[in-house]
Amino acid sequence: MTENNPAPSSLSPPFPNLSNVITTDDVSQKGTGSYRADYVNWCRVSKLLLDNAPGWRFHIVHSPDGGHVWKAPNGTGYVVGCFSGPNGERTPDFPQAIMDHKNKPVAYESVNARDVTDTHRRALAACAAFTFGLAWQLWAKEEVENPMREPAPAESKPAAKIKGIDEGDQPLDKDAVVVCLGEIQSYSKMQDCIKDFRAAFNLPSTAKLNETFTMVKHQQWLNANASKYV
Repeated sequence: MTENNPAPSSLSPPFPNLSNVITTDDVSQKGTGSYRADYVNWCRVSKLLLDNAPGWRFHIVHSPDGGHVWKAPNGTGYVVGCFSGPNGERTPDFPQAIMDHKNKPVAYESVNARDVTDTHRRALAACAAFTFGLAWQLWAKEEVENPMREPAPAESKPAAKIKGIDEGDQPLDKDAVVVCLGEIQSYSKMQDCIKDFRAAFNLPSTAKLNETFTMVKHQQWLNANASKYV
């Protein structure tokens, strides 16, 4: 090596390659019909990392003010994740937007504890795909990113409100139904959630969730009780 010739870079990064780790047994589905999507539950992602990348741990990087939530220039919130390795390695920062059930960024001042915990789990899975290639096949289908962003598609209109009906008895728009059903399917205690939902609304034990989860009050119940089943 001479003064004008820099040392050669490493042929490969010092990170595990987990691009071919997942199997069909690791994959779950959420949603139905055209809204159906394959995904790997964050609990299983964590287990796969423990089995195939021992010593590597996921972290949420503290923001300048010492908290977990960072503030974007437009006032929305995000977190920054990374992995540390068994020999002191540290992977590049991976920012992850804090989003609502419609994948819209949440204002920094409106971020609540549930937003932070949900985003932590999503960042774990996304950062593992970005850094180690874990389950990249599924993310490639979900998020094929065009570096030149296309205009955002028009939003679907919410379900029309029916006059004379209480807010809780109003119909829930289809997008919200799909998101809620997908969330329930991701719970580690999914069956307990379904059982309690039926009991809360006096539904028979044979009632199908995709046929009965249709009202605003159903979403309100899920929001109030979700932490029991995650």
